Amino acid sequence: MPETWTLTLEPDRYGRERSRTVNLTIDIREFKDRAGFAWLLMAANPHLSVREIQDVLESIGEQHYRPNGWISRRRWLFHGTGKPGAKRNADGQEERARKIMADNPRLSCRQQAHLLGDKGIGRSAEWVRQNRVLVAK
Repeated sequence: MPETWTLTLEPDRYGRERSRTVNLTIDIREFKDRAGFAWLLMAANPHLSVREIQDVLESIGEQHYRPNGWISRRRWLFHGTGKPGAKRNADGQEERARKIMADNPRLSCRQQAHLLGDKGIGRSAEWVRQNRVLVAK
């Protein structure tokens, strides 16, 4: 993967060509004293558990402390779909679950998870929350 990417923009109002170079790699040590450091640490280390991320943040400085819940609610952004290491559609019911969710768009995540459970498809409200966006159009 290249370390930079060249973005070609529309010509400016004078007709001049414009382009920008976008860096695809960073050294997160440069952001150690910034508010976004925890986000960068999670992005750079998707293999670490919540507790390991918390330990690293605490060892860098108490200003970076984040509770377990904060890390858990945000680290899914830096993984593929589902939990790290989990097999997608392990029970083979994903399409059926999505159809049921699409047929009941006004239900809350909890209500949809309960409805799926009643139909024999075990899914959590968090799974519904993360997957209902793909259904809504």
